[in-house]
Amino acid sequence: MPVFLKKISTSWLGYLVAFVVLSGFYMSLAATVPLNSDSVSAVLEAQDILHGNVLLHGWDLSTEPYYVTEILPYVVVVGLAGWHLSFYYLVPAMLMAAMVLLAFRLCRVMAPRGAWFFLALVAAPTAFGVQVMLIPCIHMGAYVGVLVCWLLIFAQNQRGRVAVWSAFTALLILCLASDDIVKYCFVFPVLGAAGVLSGQKRRLEHGWLVLCLLVSLGLAHALKTVLAHNGAFHVPGLWTMSFAGQERIGYNLSVLVSGVLHFFGAYFFGKEFSLLGSGTELVHLAVFLLALWGVVRIARSKTLRLDLFDYAALLCMGIMVGAFTFSQLPIDDASTRYLVFPYVMMALLLARHTVLPATGRALGVAGAAVYAGLSVPAPALHLWQTNRNFPINMELTRLGLTQGFAPYWSAAVNSLPNPVRIAPVEFGADIKPFHFLSKRDWYTQGGTFFLCDTPAQAAQAQTRFGPASRVEPVDGHILLVWDKTLTLPG
Repeated sequence: MPVFLKKISTSWLGYLVAFVVLSGFYMSLAATVPLNSDSVSAVLEAQDILHGNVLLHGWDLSTEPYYVTEILPYVVVVGLAGWHLSFYYLVPAMLMAAMVLLAFRLCRVMAPRGAWFFLALVAAPTAFGVQVMLIPCIHMGAYVGVLVCWLLIFAQNQRGRVAVWSAFTALLILCLASDDIVKYCFVFPVLGAAGVLSGQKRRLEHGWLVLCLLVSLGLAHALKTVLAHNGAFHVPGLWTMSFAGQERIGYNLSVLVSGVLHFFGAYFFGKEFSLLGSGTELVHLAVFLLALWGVVRIARSKTLRLDLFDYAALLCMGIMVGAFTFSQLPIDDASTRYLVFPYVMMALLLARHTVLPATGRALGVAGAAVYAGLSVPAPALHLWQTNRNFPINMELTRLGLTQGFAPYWSAAVNSLPNPVRIAPVEFGADIKPFHFLSKRDWYTQGGTFFLCDTPAQAAQAQTRFGPASRVEPVDGHILLVWDKTLTLPG
């Protein structure tokens, strides 16, 4: 075997081993977080696809489809290996492992001698980071796709083949059609970076790339339109977006600071000022501030020749932080999950432009190891025990109940591990179907039970459908069972 082929084989084997190890590690972190209805819904959608409903006909999905980026990974794993509850934790872990390794590969391509240890900022998640990147894994599949797109851009710069542009465009179309965040973390920043470089050099720069981006935007919109008019899933979408008012901007800034500090394990507010009180948080705060200072230094440098990636990374951070601050989108600290990719770009910028001697790199690796040790929560080592703690699902199975209703956050989350179909409902002036991550025929097929969160909900259900034949408390909820099938119109 030629030497270069041996090097390629060894490299791929190393990445494969790292992927397996990281997937197992992140899976043990994911298992520390309880099931979540958002994530379980992706599992239910994948199961429906494997039962033949390929385009998820009759489903109301989320604010975005997430079809290729988050649902299909479950389809592939379950289709190849059969269903097991641990896949609920494994698939998000695989997506995060892929994101970390792709970021590492991109770092090696851009700067072979770069300070890749900065990737510990995202590769070693805090407990809060686990909650926003693993359970639920919202947007993580899109970030994987975007990093592959960046690798294809660098491959195109080296090889200049039409096939690379074709692969880039096809992948970008699928990512854009699945998750709109790709526009803000990749398409718009790259277009802006190409514009900046074109203005600097007074000629069009990266013309083919710009063309591919614009074509991808148009074809992604066309694909979504075709699917919407040919019996595929329905996407409720976001509410009408508008600029936040002055008070809301103040709240958004508060959430931004709080969420970022929590993500990096640097939330020191309310803790005693001491090594035992806020010591770890202050160390993390120093690391984060140092990283932020490094990005500012790169942006202000008069000696560095920034290229397409550098400008796109800076614009990605600026656009997404700006959108977070000035929109009505933020709800709480968990909303800062939208900023995960700017953290990745920050780490890559620092890795690319930090030049250190061998001793400095060794110290950096040691520092990253210490940072990871202080950041990562204790993993769940006994997954089989975690997977047995489902009292509501077990009780429904014991009673032979297979179809019913519950408020959204209690619905999908209690449908596993034994198959029980629980349609989400909304309690208001009336009890109505909740057309979000649910299937419309669930309501017309009906069910025989209601799982209520409060006594008020239980009273309203019995007023609406008549007295229940069975009422019992289950794990902090109230289970109502009828001897008839209940249906909800609309």
